[in-house]
Amino acid sequence: MGLGEKPPLSLNSRVFIEDRLYFSTVGAVRTEWGWVCIDTPADPLHAAWWRQALEAIAPLPILAVIYTDASRDRVLGTAVLFKERPGLVIAQHQAFDRIKSHGEIGRQQVIDALINLGQSESAEILNQTPLVLPNLTFSDRLVLKFGSPTLILEHVDGASPGQIWVRIPEHNVVFVGDTVTLNAHPNLSEADLERWLEQLQQLQAGRVARHIVPGRGPLVDPHGVSPVADYLKMLLKRVKAIARARRKVELGPLVNEFMAYFPVMEHDRERIQRRIRLAIERLLELYADGKKIKAGKTTTAKAKKKGQA
Repeated sequence: MGLGEKPPLSLNSRVFIEDRLYFSTVGAVRTEWGWVCIDTPADPLHAAWWRQALEAIAPLPILAVIYTDASRDRVLGTAVLFKERPGLVIAQHQAFDRIKSHGEIGRQQVIDALINLGQSESAEILNQTPLVLPNLTFSDRLVLKFGSPTLILEHVDGASPGQIWVRIPEHNVVFVGDTVTLNAHPNLSEADLERWLEQLQQLQAGRVARHIVPGRGPLVDPHGVSPVADYLKMLLKRVKAIARARRKVELGPLVNEFMAYFPVMEHDRERIQRRIRLAIERLLELYADGKKIKAGKTTTAKAKKKGQA
């Protein structure tokens, strides 16, 4: 991958972004007291490289790691980053619950993915690397001050119940995790599409920050979030139309339609197809018979059942 040939992207020599790693985009903020990392590389060799890259920029300790959600792709490199030193691990409380419940399963899935990518050494190291649970959680908002700059963590529940954004107002930047995924299919397994679209509209309007760091893909401006917004708008339109028609539809062509939005590696094609199909089935169920998504939960309007006991 040639990571050493090019340094991480720098914003004002304080905020650093790396989007060339497997699985997800990661970031780090150089505060006056030390480094704060935002998500972690799932590949342990990449996590070790990221730690060394930050040390080369400024020989400061890593004080904290922030998880923008509970995704297996973001939480597996913490032990490597801390290198047996203590530190804060921060997440929204719902993300903590998911990591605690499904973290080990997620680690095995990443091990399998690394093997499929031919990264057997990384897979072996990850098998021996402990999963680090958050030791500081919050509900709605948390302000971190390790000197300058200030980091503001805010709960947003569109892409997943435990999703957060990390804003750095001093540098007009926000890390949005899987609220924005570029050149990759968004994970819709726990999504509230209507809330998600509202949050994307805030980003597109420039009301949050000028620099947007996606969960997957390169740094963009507010206009750069359009691909995922277009994807979600069309999916919501298709699902609502099918739900209103109250008839069974063959989902294969619909799955293929959405597969075409973003590139998929051949070894991952079947998994992404299955994930899109399951997401459509879930959404159809949520929007059928007066149901809709509300803040990550299903709420049902009172309606008479026709032809049912």
